Amino acid sequence: MIKLYLFSLLAIVLALLVSLYLGFPGDPGYLLIAFGNTTFETSLFALLVAVIVLYLVIKLILIVFHWFNPWHLIRFGRNYKAHLRAKSRSKTVEGLLYFTRGSWESSYNLLKKGMKDSDGNVVNYLAAAYAAYKLGNKEGWMNCLETAEGKYPAARSTINSLKAQLLFKSDQLEQCVAVLQQMKTSSLNDASLLQLLKEVYLKLNDWEQLEKLLPALKKNNVIDEEEAELIRVRIFMESLYRMSNQRVDFSDAQIGVQLEKVWKKAPVSYKQDERIVKHYAEILFKLDLKEQAGKAIEVALNKSWSDELIKRYGEFDFGTPHQQLLLAESWIQGRPGNASLLVALGRIAMRNELWGKAREYFDTSIEVAPSAEAHGELARLLKSLGETQLADEHQEKFVQGIGAELPSFPMPKALDKT
Repeated sequence: MIKLYLFSLLAIVLALLVSLYLGFPGDPGYLLIAFGNTTFETSLFALLVAVIVLYLVIKLILIVFHWFNPWHLIRFGRNYKAHLRAKSRSKTVEGLLYFTRGSWESSYNLLKKGMKDSDGNVVNYLAAAYAAYKLGNKEGWMNCLETAEGKYPAARSTINSLKAQLLFKSDQLEQCVAVLQQMKTSSLNDASLLQLLKEVYLKLNDWEQLEKLLPALKKNNVIDEEEAELIRVRIFMESLYRMSNQRVDFSDAQIGVQLEKVWKKAPVSYKQDERIVKHYAEILFKLDLKEQAGKAIEVALNKSWSDELIKRYGEFDFGTPHQQLLLAESWIQGRPGNASLLVALGRIAMRNELWGKAREYFDTSIEVAPSAEAHGELARLLKSLGETQLADEHQEKFVQGIGAELPSFPMPKALDKT
């Protein structure tokens, strides 16, 4: 039925158009449409006017709808928001560009503005925190990191890593350790964390904690074997030093016994290392355990020669100058041209009050390899012996080579009074 109606309507419209073309000026025509019990009648002219008006109304509605299309408003809103986001992103990008150039104040201000956008991310906060640190604004970088930790919990490890680094750079070492220890529970094998923790312990001189950390450092390849050995040596030397500072609870002799036990258990290489032996001997010397200190140096020199150790051996008074001289003279047989040994022999000879022998050793040392120490020792010996002019010549050479502060030795008493 509907199809028939539409077909009839189309036929009527076509007929109307033909009639309008052929005879509309003389006769406006008549149109009757019946559909069931409903009829519609009008003149062709009225229908034409109605169609034109309807067309114009529909056209007007379409134009108005096009002008005030709600989708245009929605699109405008979206475009405006996108513009704001792009503007904010440009602040972030610009801030990062200033960051790479080291313009910290501009970078900090722009990155903070970029945080206000909904698309702002954790990078804004991390970069702004570092820029604030470079500006010396502790409150600023702490606030940035705390806010970031609250807004981006998934990035907490990265945020805390930067916080620990900035605390370390700011010399807030205790706070840094607290942050790192907290991170360590969830990041046991984080190489960067372990590296920073190592640096903090070194700066704090916390050798006990560093010793505990050493296996993890090795396991995760944070340090190689060479560095690990250097750390072990330092830990050992510091343990000796800590033991020597127990005078409140123990006597010097008791401390000496403890030190000797630790020294006996030390690796053989430590007992031949000039730095470790020198450190150990100086600790013993301060505890007035001179003979024990002297033996440590003598054992080391017999195993592995060291000019630095023989120098210390000549400077220290170990309370057995005669034995020292005999032992040192046995070493000179294999090292007749060793200037450091000759100076040490001269000093030991002075402790034995063998002025002629001391002078001979100093003279020989100067012939082999002139040094400020040899000139200085010979100058004051000659002055005490009354050879002022020659003493002044050596004193001048000592001053020119200005070097060492000469240790205290006995001088020829009779001539020293004149």
